[in-house]
Amino acid sequence: MVNPLSFPLFKQLMQSFGRNLCKDCIKCGSNRFDSILDYLFKKNNHICFNCRTQAKIFKFVMLRWLSFNKTEAQTLYNLCSNTSFRKVLKNIFKGLAIFGLRIPFVTGAPLSVVWNYTKKCNLKCSHCFSDSSYNQKSKNELTTDDAKRVIDILAANDVVTVNFCGGEPLTREDLLEIMSYTQNKDIYPSLSTNATLLTKDICKKIYDTGVRSVSISLDSLSASKHDSLRNVSGAYDMAINGINNAVEFGKFDELIINTTLTDFNYEEIPQIYEFVKDLGITRYYVSRILPVGRGQYYMEHDISKNNKRIVMKFMAEKFIENTTNNIPLEVLGRGMPYFSKTCHDLSDGNIYPLCEILTGHEAKYQSLFNGDTVNFIHRLTRFFSGCATGLFYCGLDCDGNVIPCAPAGNIKLGNILEKGLEHIWIHNPDLNKIRKRWNVKGKCSICNMRKLCGGCRLTAFGLTGDWLESDASCPY
Repeated sequence: MVNPLSFPLFKQLMQSFGRNLCKDCIKCGSNRFDSILDYLFKKNNHICFNCRTQAKIFKFVMLRWLSFNKTEAQTLYNLCSNTSFRKVLKNIFKGLAIFGLRIPFVTGAPLSVVWNYTKKCNLKCSHCFSDSSYNQKSKNELTTDDAKRVIDILAANDVVTVNFCGGEPLTREDLLEIMSYTQNKDIYPSLSTNATLLTKDICKKIYDTGVRSVSISLDSLSASKHDSLRNVSGAYDMAINGINNAVEFGKFDELIINTTLTDFNYEEIPQIYEFVKDLGITRYYVSRILPVGRGQYYMEHDISKNNKRIVMKFMAEKFIENTTNNIPLEVLGRGMPYFSKTCHDLSDGNIYPLCEILTGHEAKYQSLFNGDTVNFIHRLTRFFSGCATGLFYCGLDCDGNVIPCAPAGNIKLGNILEKGLEHIWIHNPDLNKIRKRWNVKGKCSICNMRKLCGGCRLTAFGLTGDWLESDASCPY
């Protein structure tokens, strides 16, 4: 079958199509994309002739695209009737208008933002990528009112999810208020925590804000090993207590455990996995030390490439096994996009995550794609796979600075309250360099899994000062 992406004229037509959809219609008094969807779903029949014509064109193009990708027409209606996916589609067309039809694809605004909401923390982790301060917040940390202004900006740009990270976000007294405000703005809030402050009462209050996904750090089943990384005595006992409280609360849709891989805990990964499985956790992440923040001084505890291959093989086997047997526990790598290659190779290209936040096997997405989610997601691999930095994801620091990704706190791209998200996302030269994945260098440039993985761009930058250099952490 002929690939339309090989024709420059087709790309130009698609970009023009995206620009048309993203315009505001003076007659209708709203964004054309919103008017078209409201019209197609019978929510508003009072739109102008031009918008009605555009609606017919939009429907025709989308149905043809779905047909080309062997996906049923009903999928279009499922997607457009879902608030989150409607935002995704809108930002895809906005990205088409601004950046054109390209591989990898760049959305018109980040779909996901990880917000290092405070620099204050009650632990002193040796590998902390945000270089958080023990019981002390940043002197420029945003006020509650400013934090709400940030959420307003994210909502205006159709951001889908915001993960509140840190530091330890639960040390900020206004966290619950801001997460509620986020939910009220139709943005899906989630939380990453060290669990030391996660009481049963706090679990309920977090849930009441609209949070349905909570990620918790656990680095060992040995109290001494966990505490040695966190540098606070009793951190392990507090974390286990917090985990148990969240499990007993039992209402979160996603309960995630994250383990940072080091030279003193890599042999424990199978045991931690079994512990997580017995608790009924829905997702288990294994992440790695990143060469940023305090992590750059802790890289001596990174594991060897051979041991990393062993760990990832175990993880991939569990990911494939659980997926095949419909066991609701996903095992994923974080900061290691090459984990997708491990899964791809072990399953002969059948079972692998698109990226570290989307696998296609999530139960919550199956109805949207009429049970064909995996095949649909896999057909998007060349557009949306691998490291998401600068493509459809970015970070924010506690002072309101946009950063390329959450661990890149030392790389300020501009303050969101001063420049706005749209200007930074579209025009920042660092982001636009990161996006040129076709120019990656070294081993990444010749790897047969380049389009699926592409390497961790932050690791490349942290170790070499070049965003497009090869990812030296890759064990292959």
